[in-house]
Amino acid sequence: MVLSPTAATLPEIVAELGMVRAHGLVGLRKLELPALHAASAVHSGGDDGEILPASVEALLRDAVETLGGGALQIAAQYTFGLAHGAREWAAQDRRRRAADAFRVGTERFRKHHEKVVIEETAEAVLALCLTRAPAPDAISAGHTASVASARPLPLGPVSLPVAVAGTTAHITLHTTPIEFVTGVDILVSSENTYLEMSRTYRSTTSGALRRAAARQSEAGGILDDVLARELHDWLVRFGCPGLPVAPGTVAATSAGELTSQGVRRIYHAAVALPRTDGGYDTTPAVVTKAVRQIFEEAAAERNGFDPPLRSLCLPLLGAGRAGLEPVASLGAMLTAIGSALAEQPFWDVHMAIRRPDVARVVLDALTDHRPAVAG
Repeated sequence: MVLSPTAATLPEIVAELGMVRAHGLVGLRKLELPALHAASAVHSGGDDGEILPASVEALLRDAVETLGGGALQIAAQYTFGLAHGAREWAAQDRRRRAADAFRVGTERFRKHHEKVVIEETAEAVLALCLTRAPAPDAISAGHTASVASARPLPLGPVSLPVAVAGTTAHITLHTTPIEFVTGVDILVSSENTYLEMSRTYRSTTSGALRRAAARQSEAGGILDDVLARELHDWLVRFGCPGLPVAPGTVAATSAGELTSQGVRRIYHAAVALPRTDGGYDTTPAVVTKAVRQIFEEAAAERNGFDPPLRSLCLPLLGAGRAGLEPVASLGAMLTAIGSALAEQPFWDVHMAIRRPDVARVVLDALTDHRPAVAG
């Protein structure tokens, strides 16, 4: 009996993808993969009959195709043996080629990048199920974000015209972790008001950027924690280490090792206010203030670089542990983005959304802000 599409959880799919990584496509027939079989049945529109290995492989190929290209997609293709000619490769050979996509050693890839590749592919699998499942009303795997329309997400980045604050902005949406975005001058990290970055092992935007920008040894050890070090230096110059900054404050640092991806600056937006119980709070007003500060800082730094800064990429500020709903965060951000672009239309604005289900919510919300067609 095939499981219902909502019975397969993200941890189950992650675990089974780990088995596929180890055994490759040639091992699909021998593996027990109930979650992937359930997802394959939904994806193919099949019934409760036997799920063939080819159905699982087709699901994985389609899921990997939604990862947006670049190093993440290439690494996923080699990780699971989907790349041309890699079907029967041994696991260690596939890992080596996947590591080459990120230009890191195999040990560093195993400890960090490979986990991200598997998790991103698992979320892509769930997203594909949502586009096929009848009338879904919730994301499986414990996600609480609302499910938007069942329209599939576009492959790769998509640029959308958005009418906001009396102007038309063009925003490029990436369904990928922000640390994988390439060729954008400024990446934005969400921080707490103490400007203390997340630990490098956390799956937060702050932790991921901190890890990606750090100078690491071949084994993955951190030799220079670039962003945390420069943030501390910023606090020494402009604030007071150990005391909070005003909500909405933005601090600029270098991009560390992310310069290899064409990134030149990291902006740290203090939007999360710590609570005594260990949680965080924020408000749309704080998010709007932070985005205004981001554009002000970018304008102040713009001509200090050759060529001048012209592009920036933001996550959904405050929509993580700080608790804002994605649409509320986006609305607060668009208010400031529209005002900034009305004065400085040369900025190329991007947004990076890690989770496909949230990206779909954002895509639909941006579509609702399309400029009116005259006539």
